[in-house]
Amino acid sequence: MAQTRVLLVVAHPVIGSGIETLLRLEKRYDLRRVAGAAEAAALRDWRPDVALIDGTLLGGGARVHLGAPTLVLSGTEADGRTLLRRLPEGRGWLRKDATAAEFVKMIDGVTRPMSPATLGTLGTIVLVLLVLAVALLVIYLVWLAIY
Repeated sequence: MAQTRVLLVVAHPVIGSGIETLLRLEKRYDLRRVAGAAEAAALRDWRPDVALIDGTLLGGGARVHLGAPTLVLSGTEADGRTLLRRLPEGRGWLRKDATAAEFVKMIDGVTRPMSPATLGTLGTIVLVLLVLAVALLVIYLVWLAIY
């Protein structure tokens, strides 16, 4: 099985090195680390399955296209959610001090397709909501007809 290709875009060398080490210890990722979006764009021959970008690189309202589903690394939830809006491929955010297990869970959540069981559960939920909406509409129409 091919390793998941992860692009890590972090300007701060200590933070970048720490996250890179956490992910390399998992021995399941083909990892590249760069210090900015310009360096990431230079990796034309290597296409990541997922990218992690430091939120500090998203300052000034710039929209960054990394060509892969992207997770934002942030110090706080509020910043993570705000910065996520600047990424067309944004799929979520993580705190920079997240554990290795949290990084793995988020990366896997982005790169692995949903299982049939999960899709079945989602289908059931959608069907139930649709039935409820139709039932409420019928009740409303009956109420309008009576009054």
